[in-house]
Amino acid sequence: MPVYQRAFVLLKVTPGHEEEVIDELMKVPEIVETHIVPGDWDILVVLNAQKEVLVPSDEKVYRLVMSKIQKVKHIEDTNTMVSQFSRIKKV
Repeated sequence: MPVYQRAFVLLKVTPGHEEEVIDELMKVPEIVETHIVPGDWDILVVLNAQKEVLVPSDEKVYRLVMSKIQKVKHIEDTNTMVSQFSRIKKV
């Protein structure tokens, strides 16, 4: 069973393009959730990067953000947080 590194990416987006950006982001297989949020950031992205033996998971998250997220049109800035420990409550 694969093991994943979960990360959260906050995005600043050109005003009025939030839904367009979300539509593009949801095409990325590693992205499992997107949320429009109020405040200093516009969108919260939740992603799962599969851990590999040869590539540290933090590096894999970094490469994913740089190669797939930051290249989406209308994204102006990102802030990435990598989870070190999680508990998820099933509802």
